[in-house]
Amino acid sequence: MSGYGSAPAPKGDDNGKPVDPKWVTTLREYTGAGTTSSERLDVAKFVFIMLVSSGHFLEPFYKIGNRGVGAYMHAIYGFHVPAFVLISGYVSGDLNPKRRRALIAGTLAPYVIMHILFSLFYTRAFCEGEWTDERGHPECEFVNKWALMDPVVGQWDGWDKWTFAYPFAQLWYLVSLFTKRLWRPFALEMRWTLLFHVVLGVLVGYTTIGRFLSIHRSTVHMPYFLCGFLMRKHACFFPSAKTPVAKAMAVAALVFNVGCALMASYTYGMRVEVWFQSDPHDEVYGARWAYGALYQLCLYAWTFFTMMTVFALIPEPEAVGIAYAGEETLPLKGADVEGQTKPPPASKANARAGKYGKERDQATMAAKVYLRCAKWGARTLYPFVMHIAVLLLVARYTRWYDITWTTDGKDASVSVKAAWTLLMAYTFTIVLSLKPVVGLFKWLLEPNISPLFNPELQKL
Repeated sequence: MSGYGSAPAPKGDDNGKPVDPKWVTTLREYTGAGTTSSERLDVAKFVFIMLVSSGHFLEPFYKIGNRGVGAYMHAIYGFHVPAFVLISGYVSGDLNPKRRRALIAGTLAPYVIMHILFSLFYTRAFCEGEWTDERGHPECEFVNKWALMDPVVGQWDGWDKWTFAYPFAQLWYLVSLFTKRLWRPFALEMRWTLLFHVVLGVLVGYTTIGRFLSIHRSTVHMPYFLCGFLMRKHACFFPSAKTPVAKAMAVAALVFNVGCALMASYTYGMRVEVWFQSDPHDEVYGARWAYGALYQLCLYAWTFFTMMTVFALIPEPEAVGIAYAGEETLPLKGADVEGQTKPPPASKANARAGKYGKERDQATMAAKVYLRCAKWGARTLYPFVMHIAVLLLVARYTRWYDITWTTDGKDASVSVKAAWTLLMAYTFTIVLSLKPVVGLFKWLLEPNISPLFNPELQKL
């Protein structure tokens, strides 16, 4: 029997080692798919967190009808969060006692802490007092036409209104990740589990579960999580583009994605909310709610296409000339760049899985920048959670977003403001990824909860 419960074990070779299905080996042969490095995944995470935070900083301008911002959001929302979920599935391991404790410390604990802090601050800052009485803003809207808290069930002005059932803003991801990690062992015991969870993902929109405990999003995103895990199991992750032709095709696909985003925003006025995948079909598609399942299938297809495109443009460490201490390097044939090396044998690459090269050992600026981005990407929890805090502070204590209350979204001044906001969002994301910031907030986002557990069991 396999480790997947009652499912039959896969056929093995002469040594008893499981053999991948023929279609998997064929896919690897024709696409170059295989395992991928921790560094490449962290570089990808850094790219995606830049897009996540910039999308949130720009959303106030989308809410007032700026189509340029709408196009940007269409271009990035099709893949950045699903890619995060897929990577989470790829790196997830079995829930042994140590990992169970780490899961609680890394998801539930920061969720409870930050949900309380965010909710209290938001209520005091945007749902009452000077914000509504003197400035005359609608209750709980921190920018024009956008509220992060329901004014009825979300205000924390009394114990009777405190709720953890509806996660504040982006904290839904922590709850969803916890849910997916718990469900994964059961999901892997099922036959045709990816197909089964895709069906669940397209049907959940016909229910009214909505944002309660992020169950809707968790259900829709479960296929990405499982796909990531199975990619690692079968050594079949999205490959990077290695040849000039492959790189040209990846760039062309990216341009196609941008073109479709521009068309969706400027020509059809398509709502960005379709990418949130958090609400019932009737809320998202209106009169076309009956076709919600078909739309969700299209979203799945488009998401995997765009993820494949973006991952193709993120190279493996060897492609940018990363050098590793203790590994022999050989000049590339015909290389004219000093320090450029051949990729090490696959056995060496596998042996150092999870290890990082050091910036001081690199001969090229490209290699140093790559490793720096990877280090920032390894700390994405901090910008992911804290960029919303920065956004709320900017909205409350500066006049940066006042333009959303006074100016039409189609005005050129709004587009200029959005461009500066994009730069600001990227800057804040980098700052929140720095080691001193991580040290400053580690007690808050990765609290030590070991006193809650049996000391003897913690030795396991």
